[in-house]
Amino acid sequence: MISRIEAYKYRCFDKLDIQVGQYNVLIGLNGTGKSTLLDIPLLLSEILSKGLVPAFLEYPSIPEGPRLKKLRHLLYKQQGDNFGFAIEAHLPQDVISQLLKPEASGVVASRNLRPQSVRYEINLKIVSDTEIYVEREDLYIINYEYFEAEADEKAGIKESFHKQAIVKRNLENQAIIMPENNIGDRMEFELEPQELILANFPQDFPNFPATLWLKNFLENEIMYYKPSYSMLGKAFPASQRKTLRFDAANLLWLVLNLQIEQPALFDYWVEHIKTAFPNLQTIQAVQSEKNNHTYLQLKYSGEHIVASSELSYGTLNILALTILPYLPQRPGVILLEEPEHSVHPRLIDVVLQSLSSLYDSQIFMSTHSPVVLAHTELKSVIVMKGSQENGAKAIPGDKHPRLQDWQGSIDFGSLFAAGVLG
Repeated sequence: MISRIEAYKYRCFDKLDIQVGQYNVLIGLNGTGKSTLLDIPLLLSEILSKGLVPAFLEYPSIPEGPRLKKLRHLLYKQQGDNFGFAIEAHLPQDVISQLLKPEASGVVASRNLRPQSVRYEINLKIVSDTEIYVEREDLYIINYEYFEAEADEKAGIKESFHKQAIVKRNLENQAIIMPENNIGDRMEFELEPQELILANFPQDFPNFPATLWLKNFLENEIMYYKPSYSMLGKAFPASQRKTLRFDAANLLWLVLNLQIEQPALFDYWVEHIKTAFPNLQTIQAVQSEKNNHTYLQLKYSGEHIVASSELSYGTLNILALTILPYLPQRPGVILLEEPEHSVHPRLIDVVLQSLSSLYDSQIFMSTHSPVVLAHTELKSVIVMKGSQENGAKAIPGDKHPRLQDWQGSIDFGSLFAAGVLG
């Protein structure tokens, strides 16, 4: 799970540094950096999988098209030539266990430190209209040390942390890699200035569980999810039917698979949908024998049956959002932009209950809805503020100076006075 996101001299951010949790709701005026912050995890994913320039200038894994047309637009106030990012992520328990193997004899073992997170930093330089070079690239394991307080200090457990350098890049584009558990030799090799060490890190390198986990996590576990108006409800062929698509085009196959393979979860999902549509009696996914395509039948009271092709985008969008926690396979990080779009305010809570129940996935979503904000704990809120002098800022909701007394009620006056909604 991502625990921290940083950006420097990047677009609307002079300096961004925000700690994030499992469920994150970004709010703020237009032009305050919500979409830019939301995009950073996906951007880092595509920098690694596609390359530096293609990630910015070519079509990314989002429906809106390229991120920008000119590389100079990446720079804060279009000044200078450097910008950079850092991201931290909590290590899963199986990776921590590998780092704590008895044969490990490095810093972790010698100082009784416990690995907790991995930190990846890159600093980039625009050298022409079509080229970006890597100026710095570092990867660290963050180890924590817990110890008893001294006799003359307050009682209790104290902690400190230690950054263990694993990947470093010098100014001559030489990659330096140190083994994570002190097993094996240090490695050095040359890179082209536009190449990243992490992107070229071999999967078969032994003794690098944390580095390889982060590489695979960033490349494969991040999805910008935006159910498509033009694709939802259409018959979809069976290819990739068990894999969630970014546009939810295969929603009908996902429903069919859930109905066949996880009937109990399917029933729970239908019952949850009924809380939004009291007249709904059943949902059934039907596979056509004629062309092997799938469609849905929603049966309402009065024996009224509606096919998926006849449903509104709002109803299909609710189905596509609420099904997420019931799917057996889903990305580790899901990015959502204004999921309340086309959803009636009275039904937003049904969607939010599902999104906040994705305990094995991390959620980042932006919103302009006071209803969404009213159903979100302040600790999960990130307030975006714009400033011509200092750039956009991200403020944790529970630390926002004018939201301290807000308790989750829809108080439009307070929200507007705090500059959250307008």
